Amino acid sequence: MRIKIFDEKTALKGTTTIGLVFKNGVVIAADKRASAGTFIASKRAQKIHPITDKIVFTISGLVADAQILVKWIRNFVKRISIERDRPPLVREVANLTSVVLHTNFRSLLPFLAHFIIGGIDQFGPHIFFLDHTGAAQEDKFMATGSGSPVAYGVLESEYREDLDEESAIKLALRALRSAIRRDVATGDGIDLAVVTPGGIRLLKPEEIEKYLKDIRSVLREG
Repeated sequence: MRIKIFDEKTALKGTTTIGLVFKNGVVIAADKRASAGTFIASKRAQKIHPITDKIVFTISGLVADAQILVKWIRNFVKRISIERDRPPLVREVANLTSVVLHTNFRSLLPFLAHFIIGGIDQFGPHIFFLDHTGAAQEDKFMATGSGSPVAYGVLESEYREDLDEESAIKLALRALRSAIRRDVATGDGIDLAVVTPGGIRLLKPEEIEKYLKDIRSVLREG
């Protein structure tokens, strides 16, 4: 029998995060709202976290659990990178996170969080989804959180494997914008990161707003 040691209604939760692969990298996007039940607990939640200079996490679920795990994985990856004298593969970071999640899931203190791990290594760009049990899945695009069903509707219909960087950014923003419009737990702005062989680039708010303005203009014309 598992003991309930937290209150799901009052715990801070992530909402909608998106990841997709394009020709030369990955795009990761997330909203900024953290909710506790029906209460908006934060409008500035950070859900995109660099792990290395070419790998990032997005978080959804219990914010405290996700933040602790991100810090632990980041420090562990730094150590093994020094020991192996090479940067980690995206798959290696996903496997490590999977083991930690699964090990804790079988205890009384599981990490109640989902992750998208996106990055680029010597084998190209990759994104993985990991749930709270440690199950890992690699795909070309994915979404997590309460707004993910809406986001998937856009991604499923518009994703192509030959997307360039700008097209991938616009698709991620269209998917997240749809989730914000339809899911009450998603909102309060967007963060977006692009990972390429040159490293991680976090878009500035004015850059994101320019893309959103272009998207709104196209939708009106359509």
